[in-house]
Amino acid sequence: MHQNGIKLFNLPNLLTSANGIFGILAIILAFFGRLEMSAICLIIAMVFDFFDGFTARLMGITSPIGKDLDSLADMISFGLAPGMLMFMTMELRLNGNLSAVYQKYHNLNLHHLEDWISLSALSIPFFSMFRLAKFNNDLRQSDRFIGLPTPANALLFLFFPLLLEQSTSNSITADSGVTYWLMHPWTMATICLCFPLLLIAEIPLLSLKFKHFQWRGNELRWALLGISLITIFPLRIYAIPIVILLYLILSFIEQLIPQQK
Repeated sequence: MHQNGIKLFNLPNLLTSANGIFGILAIILAFFGRLEMSAICLIIAMVFDFFDGFTARLMGITSPIGKDLDSLADMISFGLAPGMLMFMTMELRLNGNLSAVYQKYHNLNLHHLEDWISLSALSIPFFSMFRLAKFNNDLRQSDRFIGLPTPANALLFLFFPLLLEQSTSNSITADSGVTYWLMHPWTMATICLCFPLLLIAEIPLLSLKFKHFQWRGNELRWALLGISLITIFPLRIYAIPIVILLYLILSFIEQLIPQQK
């Protein structure tokens, strides 16, 4: 189908739209307290986000509408959705169950500072908007990122709802040890306010987009993917912050390697 001479529906655009649809599903599931299913939807959205750009390059399809569609889908899946997922994670941690959360907002029981800290999760979509707008207009980001990409930021924030779900399903108390500090609402609020600042930071970071799948030219990307897969099996959800840290370290290493490619 064409709109003013622009082809709307092609394979890359459909993959991009699938990214956005799974982001919407993640938001819906988050508000019904299905944190694990919401996180899974965001992981699926990341898979579609990875393949839409690669498919577009493989098919030689580039258009302004595809670029805009990608930003819109990313805003939903990696800006709004992780923000809402973290909001519900903190609310459930504060109030104990979904009924108490609904009752709190039905009656607008927001009389104490602690009642407001879940709104710190809005920092995620806030900085994501600026990150995506900047990316579309920053010519320096053709072969690398300047600032943390929104999918990497969203990936970190999957850790907390998955940890809450794990501690609940395994009957592990969230009120002792490291889990207590990680799941403390003030810890999560602080990370929500601080970590998204990397989205707009003037820090060169490794591009996660594969232009081809050969080793040469993708050494650090393959290293990130390989170590991530090795790490995720023994550590499971605890691998998520390690993978993000590894990504930042490899990006720093890339800056030290002379560009001979």
